[in-house]
Amino acid sequence: MRRLSRFLAPALAALALSCGPKSPVPEVEPLELEEAAAAPEVEPGFPDSLELPAAVMDGAADTVALDEVEAEVREMFGGSELEEIESETPSFDIPITINDAVERWLHYFQTDGRENFQIYLQRAGRYEPMMRAVFRDAGLPEDLVYISLIESGFSPRAYSRARAVGLWQFISSTGRLYDLKITYWIDERRDPILATKAAAAHLKDLYDEFGSWYLAAAAYNGGANRVRRSIRRSGSDDFWTLSRRRYFRRETRNYVPKLIAAALIAKQPEKFGFTVVDPHAPLAYDLVQVSDATSIDVIAKAAGVSIDEIAELNPQILRGVTPPGEPHTLRVPPGTGHSFALNYANVPASERVTWVQHVVRRGDTLSEIARAYGVSIASIQAANRGVHPRRLRIGQRLVIPRAGKVPRLAAARPQVRRPAPRRVTVEKPDGPYITYRVQGGDTLWAIAKRYDVSTRDLMRWNGLRTSRIYPGDEVRIYTGASP
Repeated sequence: MRRLSRFLAPALAALALSCGPKSPVPEVEPLELEEAAAAPEVEPGFPDSLELPAAVMDGAADTVALDEVEAEVREMFGGSELEEIESETPSFDIPITINDAVERWLHYFQTDGRENFQIYLQRAGRYEPMMRAVFRDAGLPEDLVYISLIESGFSPRAYSRARAVGLWQFISSTGRLYDLKITYWIDERRDPILATKAAAAHLKDLYDEFGSWYLAAAAYNGGANRVRRSIRRSGSDDFWTLSRRRYFRRETRNYVPKLIAAALIAKQPEKFGFTVVDPHAPLAYDLVQVSDATSIDVIAKAAGVSIDEIAELNPQILRGVTPPGEPHTLRVPPGTGHSFALNYANVPASERVTWVQHVVRRGDTLSEIARAYGVSIASIQAANRGVHPRRLRIGQRLVIPRAGKVPRLAAARPQVRRPAPRRVTVEKPDGPYITYRVQGGDTLWAIAKRYDVSTRDLMRWNGLRTSRIYPGDEVRIYTGASP
């Protein structure tokens, strides 16, 4: 009864005057958040877990299902009062269980996590309608959309310390398993529609295997293999039993309570003290196609909208340009598709790309690359986060911002070679020798160790003033031994 009063308190607030004074809501102990290293996420979010006492998952006595809530309500109230409660209480198509763990997350979302939750409720206006339609078409519970809320806060650009990406926080292997394309140019884990369809397929597969939405959610968080092992070792397929007996990691033990609490608040925010101000408009767009690589500023100009609008509708485009050598479907604001098609057809192919890719070759420097493309070093660094003028790598890809057509040298550029290493008088001892051609990644020290000679000997035998060598160089090694 004590737990039911806490859960029902928000829903019964409107009836307080007509039904007499309600029982006071018991105080919840302050939360102690688990200390963890800062995650390289796009924005702050919720913790993976809360520090909960071991008794939180302590058996059926600590668990209240919604049918028990309804029975208790019928005992407390009747007639018109009950009908009023039922009319104001939303329905759920995922199982809802109320226990201490869920109540702790409810408390957290209303206190320490309140600011973020308020932002996520605003974003829900943009993505939730689309997600519900996808899940409905797949024959899945629509309330599973709140997995995206606790995973990413409804942000397609969310990035976790585990390198999970997008609204549904797919790691690359799982994303590719569900046909999401991940390349240098695009990452479809960031595509709201394609990633949601992949999440629906993934959750359906997990439910088909485990027969429980709680276990499916646990597997979504911690991996299906861990859930399989837990069931096999424990002999139980009940999420709460597996959690109580600590077969799951703390993050997974907290995952389902967090999901339930998020669903309870998101479907009735005002009952928990939230006011959704300026919810984002539902996702809407026209689909258009470009025939080859096209920069998003060219797309924006052809559609008559801002670059930011195109970038927001197409977060899967990573480099400001669609993939080269292939057609690509993308989104433009609703009502602009027709004008885009007309305007785009009039843009010469040579002027459709204002960003080009440069593959670093032997001898390249950032100043030489900037000079060749007629841009500044600063603009290259701004377009390639983390690039360092003295740390270019052979084969490294750089995005070069260009105003206008692709320069001729982007297709074929003369190779700039480094001068050969400075030589000294070569010392040629008697005896057999072999000639080794330097490969990418080789160092003089590694070659010396491989052939059981000293670095100093190699320098003397090859007339080198320094130990610096480059791929393609030939190194003479005096030894009778084979590698």
